[in-house]
Amino acid sequence: MMNHRRTAPAAVRAAKTVVLVVSVLVVLSASPASAASVELTAAVCPEAPPGMQTFANDVTAWVKWGVLALIGIGAVISLGSILVGRIFSHPHASRYGAMGVAVVVMVAITYTVILVILDSITGSGCT
Repeated sequence: MMNHRRTAPAAVRAAKTVVLVVSVLVVLSASPASAASVELTAAVCPEAPPGMQTFANDVTAWVKWGVLALIGIGAVISLGSILVGRIFSHPHASRYGAMGVAVVVMVAITYTVILVILDSITGSGCT
């Protein structure tokens, strides 16, 4: 037995869709009459607690140099792995070295982005 359903013509369905979309846009774009535009700007600058700024600067500097050292060590080891794999015809070492170089590049990019984000959060002065 066949199931016969009546379907509306395409023009009627399209008209219903247009009416629905327009009504939703009108409702979403309407603003309440009592809503006043209030500008919220925080005039509070982030700063370290008293006596903590030098300690925070030291820790930040140590972490920056530590991460830079690890990126450099990772790059040297990865390039060395590629070289050893090519010299001794060991394809796995070359492949792992190439993946290591790719990871080191991604870590370096992430490191740079994280530094910019942290600087924008704790930067000097209020904006």
